[in-house]
Amino acid sequence: MRRVFCAILMLGVFLFVCDELRSEPLRVGQNLRHENVLLPQGTPDRGQLAIIDYTMVAEAGGGVGVMIFYDDPMTTLDLDYLEVYDIGGDLLLVSWIDRFGVCQVAIDRALLNEDEPAVDGVLVLITGGTEL
Repeated sequence: MRRVFCAILMLGVFLFVCDELRSEPLRVGQNLRHENVLLPQGTPDRGQLAIIDYTMVAEAGGGVGVMIFYDDPMTTLDLDYLEVYDIGGDLLLVSWIDRFGVCQVAIDRALLNEDEPAVDGVLVLITGGTEL
């Protein structure tokens, strides 16, 4: 009986360690309507950032949106993180400077559909950032 208990305990520890080592899932964030949005794991936690400015943007074709600029007080950069929303409050794009100084961009994956662009609340990382 004691051997069975020890074996179960060791199996539990093993599964816990393996769970910690596997890749992290997408992080959950929120749009302006407080709905959940899935973000890439490397996206900064906006709760630790300070809003430094925001602006409304308008397109000649009638599109309107909001850009919010954030600063991370732990870095020397003036602007560390940017969010772009449509007028309905859907998060369309985020951009940030990662810990290596590379500009990262994530966009809603449904916007990448050229035939029927939409918003589905899952942002995917666009690769190819360059060091600043």
